[in-house]
Amino acid sequence: MTYRWSVAVLMLALACLSFTPVAAQDKPIELKFSSWVGIAHGHHTGVMVPWAKMIEEKSGGRLKVTIYPGSTLGKAADHVDLITGGIADMGFASPGMTPGRFPLISVAELPLLFKSGKGGSMAVWSLYDKYFKSEFAGMKVLWIWVHPPGHFHMAKKQVKVMEDLNGQKIRAATPMLTTMVKTLGAVPVSIAAPDTYTALERGTVDGTIFPWEAIWSFKLAEVLKHHTAVSLYASPLFTLMNQKKYDSLPPDLRKVIDDLSGAWGAEFNGAV
Repeated sequence: MTYRWSVAVLMLALACLSFTPVAAQDKPIELKFSSWVGIAHGHHTGVMVPWAKMIEEKSGGRLKVTIYPGSTLGKAADHVDLITGGIADMGFASPGMTPGRFPLISVAELPLLFKSGKGGSMAVWSLYDKYFKSEFAGMKVLWIWVHPPGHFHMAKKQVKVMEDLNGQKIRAATPMLTTMVKTLGAVPVSIAAPDTYTALERGTVDGTIFPWEAIWSFKLAEVLKHHTAVSLYASPLFTLMNQKKYDSLPPDLRKVIDDLSGAWGAEFNGAV
């Protein structure tokens, strides 16, 4: 009887041990994606939500990307440090928001370079390995893209010729945009993209330079009356992942992320 009891207990213990790793494997690895735009923004609805779903499906449910929108985890200018510091596993940032930190890739902000977000994104990414990679030491760059070309959008005054910009306060968030605005005779005011609505509403600025998509995403049509289509500039942005988090994943899961990044990610994001 004692023998049979011992065998039964041993078998039960082995069964419990055999189930433990299976349960652990069933729990997906969560990747926290920090975003500084809200849930109505086109980048959230058109890029990040579908991308997160693709990651989950291609990994067989072993990876789960949880998006934290609307600067929940930190302000736009803090996102590089948020990701490299491990507060978030993934996120996106712009070199213009961290002046002097990524000087080489800032060349993509020069005026009149791109006709579309898709073409610009693919062009900038094609230069990454040769020219820009050194600026991202210690970071896992998933892809780089540019938004569609930006235009002048004014709250009250219509801009038809360059002289119409004289003395106008224009939202310009990056050093390159500041130089452009000054050169055109206007007064640059540095304001983060999510704060533009309030600045226009209060008269802190008279206008802004944005792609058309931002007018819808930030609901700026409510506080703007005039638009001048000039395709003046595009800003590069990059989607990053914490390098240690990436390295900690099994090879097959790293491949899932790699397959949905790089040139594919640049084209997908740029097209959206």
